[in-house]
Amino acid sequence: MLLRKGDVALLTGASRGLGPHLARALAGRSLNLVLAARSAEPLEALAQELRAQGVEVLVVPTDLRDQVALERLLDAARSRFGRVDLLVNNAGLAECVRFEHSEPSELTEMIDVNLRAPILLSNRLWPEMLARGRGHVVNVASIAGLFGSAYNEAYCATKHGLVGFTRALRLSAQDVGSKVSASVICPGFIDGDGQYEVMKRDFAQRAPRVLGSLSVSKLGPALLHAIEADVAELILTPTSQRPALALQALWPRLLERMVGLLGVNAIFRAVADRRLAARNAALASSGAYAQDGAQQRQ
Repeated sequence: MLLRKGDVALLTGASRGLGPHLARALAGRSLNLVLAARSAEPLEALAQELRAQGVEVLVVPTDLRDQVALERLLDAARSRFGRVDLLVNNAGLAECVRFEHSEPSELTEMIDVNLRAPILLSNRLWPEMLARGRGHVVNVASIAGLFGSAYNEAYCATKHGLVGFTRALRLSAQDVGSKVSASVICPGFIDGDGQYEVMKRDFAQRAPRVLGSLSVSKLGPALLHAIEADVAELILTPTSQRPALALQALWPRLLERMVGLLGVNAIFRAVADRRLAARNAALASSGAYAQDGAQQRQ
């Protein structure tokens, strides 16, 4: 879909991390924006910055876990602009943790934000896009949506789901001859903002040299390219991951061995263990503790 001045983009997860970078890229193309996230204050600060560029910005604080809130978000967008031409499902939760210590509430929240909300928002906007014969959905997944990642079971599951959802959505549109489409962006380690910055700052963990990392400045142009070139799957990493994907399909156990040798598992294990230690300290102060692979409460 070629972007036009005045097109309306709805962006979730706009308040922090990768979200503001995506919003700035869209505003740079003179799109009007609907910005959604839970925190109102950083959303409004970003909106003021973007309005100075001459675009209209609607701020809608939204809890993506709440289906009623999702409907209110869409109603607000339609009321202000009449339509949504572009949906960018960017909001996401990530927590590297040993799966046996994950709380059911944490798993449910991650599934709701990372997968359920994008599907529901797309479901409500897709018929309108089909009726107009114009529109695009972009799902921001992760390289973890294409490969497994130790100590990130729920996160990988949601991002794999987002990749599969995008693939199916594209095929359905193509089957009915529609110009409406969808793309998925799968970033790897991103320098400058987002989860990788947290890993570096809080846990002193860096990507293996062989994998490397990419500047967050690449993200905005990648988003615009995915939309206008109708890219099915855009893997945002310093080097091509297609050979590794082929290896995963042909010899999955060999790829598993290589991931271990490259030290990728060790990075996430270090983060998970640090988080477990912090959780144990908090539990100890409240008379509870975690041991033997399960969190115990007394």
